[in-house]
Amino acid sequence: MEKIFKEEHQVTYGDCDETGKIQLPKLIEHFMKVSNDQLTQGNAGIHDLLKQNLGWVVVEYHLDLERLPEAGEKITVTTNGSGYNRFFEYRDCGIIDSTNKKMVDVKSQWVILDLKNRKITEADSQMMEKFGNPYLKHMPRFKRLRPLKDYESSKTYAVRYYDLDTNHHLTNSVYFDWMIDTLPREFLNSHTAKSVDISFKKEVQYGDQAVSELTLDQDTLTSYHLISNQGEISALAEISWREN
Repeated sequence: MEKIFKEEHQVTYGDCDETGKIQLPKLIEHFMKVSNDQLTQGNAGIHDLLKQNLGWVVVEYHLDLERLPEAGEKITVTTNGSGYNRFFEYRDCGIIDSTNKKMVDVKSQWVILDLKNRKITEADSQMMEKFGNPYLKHMPRFKRLRPLKDYESSKTYAVRYYDLDTNHHLTNSVYFDWMIDTLPREFLNSHTAKSVDISFKKEVQYGDQAVSELTLDQDTLTSYHLISNQGEISALAEISWREN
C-alpha cells in the first residue's frame, strides 16, 4: 500500500470564511476525510472499526500554516501514518498547492477507542505494519499545553445532534469552531492562523453544556483557548496569528 496517500480537492466558497480563506474547522474535516479514505483501503476505516465497536480518536494536533487555501483553488490533501507505539498512532497530513508547494503541515496523535467501555485499546501491530508504519521507541513530542488561571471571555455552547460523530461524541472540527467563535470578528478578518496546537483531554457528549474560554495576547498575537464541561477540561489550544 502506498505510504503517502493523496486526494485532489477544489476549495468551495462553502469551505471558506468571509475573507475567502478556508475555515479551520473545514481544514480539519479535509484531513479527517483523507485519513479515513486511506485507512478504508486497508480495511481500517471508520466503518470497518465500527463493526468491532471501535473508533479512531485524535488526541493531539500540531498545525503549521504557511498559507491557507482560498475559494476556487485546487489543492492536494496528503496523509501518511508516521509510526505507532503501544497505545498511540501517529499520522502526518498536508496540503500542497498547484505548484507543488506545501501550504499546510500537520502532525497528529491518535488512539483507538473501545466505544462500549469508552477506554483506549492497544494499537494493532498488524494493522500498522500493513500501512508501513514503524514501531517508535520514543514518542514524538507535542507542545505541552496548560490552562491559564483566568480567561478574558467565554461563550457557552450546547452539544447538538449534528455536532456528534460516529464515536457518539463531539467531533473534532466543532472544537475548532467554538474556539474561533470566541475571537473578535475584526481580529479574524485582519489576521490568519500561523500555527495551532490543540490537545483533546475529555469527551464532550450530546446535551452537554460546554464553555469555550479565550485570552488573546495582542502583543504576541497568540490566542489561548480552553473548552470545559462541568468544570473539567475537555480541550486546550494555543494559536499563533499573523497580520494579513
